[in-house]
Amino acid sequence: MHEFSAAQTILNTVLTVAQEHRAIKILRVDLEIGELTFLNPEQLEFSLNILMEGTIAEGAFVGIKRSRAKIRCERCGYEGATRNEDTEDHYLTFMYTLQCRKCGSMKTQVIGGKDCNIKSIKVRTESGK
Repeated sequence: MHEFSAAQTILNTVLTVAQEHRAIKILRVDLEIGELTFLNPEQLEFSLNILMEGTIAEGAFVGIKRSRAKIRCERCGYEGATRNEDTEDHYLTFMYTLQCRKCGSMKTQVIGGKDCNIKSIKVRTESGK
């Protein structure tokens, strides 16, 4: 499962950072995932919750924000969305969406939406901060 291995990597990073800051409890983890990672937010959150059991992150709130895919057209210079913003079914239209919305060229470069980032981690330390 793609989400489970991503969740393992995310949790390992979160636990390492928390340890470096002498955290005794992780309260919240905020993520931003690009739609071109093809990570399902619900499955990712479910996987994280399972993996957090028995760690200082158990019970932490997981916030996930999606970021849209963005392209740059090598022909006309357009930079922006890959498809109509109200289209949610990106799995079925992925290849078509790499086409420039302005000039129709397929000579595009993906410039956004491929990342999975930990945006913030809220922890409690021994001093209460």
